[in-house]
Amino acid sequence: MLKVIDSAGTEEVQRRFYDDIYSSEDNHWNTEQKLAFDQFFLKIISGNHSFNMKSFLEVGSGDGRFLLAAEETFGGVFESITAVDYSRNGTKLASTRARESKIEFVCAEYVEWSSDNSKRFDVIFSDGVFEHFEDIERALAQTKGLLSAGGLFLMSVPNALGYDINKDDQTEGFRRLKGGSRQVEWHLRIDSWKSLLIGAGFETTFIPGPDERIGFNWVNR
Repeated sequence: MLKVIDSAGTEEVQRRFYDDIYSSEDNHWNTEQKLAFDQFFLKIISGNHSFNMKSFLEVGSGDGRFLLAAEETFGGVFESITAVDYSRNGTKLASTRARESKIEFVCAEYVEWSSDNSKRFDVIFSDGVFEHFEDIERALAQTKGLLSAGGLFLMSVPNALGYDINKDDQTEGFRRLKGGSRQVEWHLRIDSWKSLLIGAGFETTFIPGPDERIGFNWVNR
């Protein structure tokens, strides 16, 4: 059973953390490494895209870095693009940077937003977000409910057990990281992520990434 080790002030602390990061366009998420991963994700989406996939959702869009990288690839492909993030600063920055006018930017807490949303999406993408939901089973189940029949959910999550800063504690659970940003997130092995996705009703495939020490990538249907 998944264990919650530390959840004190999770949403408030993390919202404040991201608002601070996205207070300017110059932030540490916009690095060459992250941009390289964006291209990796775009190749996966392009390789799994079919002609009838017309709607796209990004969960945790931040300052819109991925959507900026994807504009050329997505141009003329998706009829609607929705980007959800709970950081006001991130959403504001993303909306000013985006050149694609059909993107709908939503500033909201995803689990609450998804529970009230009736729209279905053909492609859902999320990079480094789902590990932060304390009720991870609910977040994944609601995502499954948002996905169109035959749709694609691409999720990338960090391999927290591979972080150098956390080698002193390899047990699984929801906890505050001991170094770096000190965010609160799920500290899980690859088999645990797979079990969670299957439990939410997904048919899931693991896609090896450029560096498994950094993260795990899953294609889900």
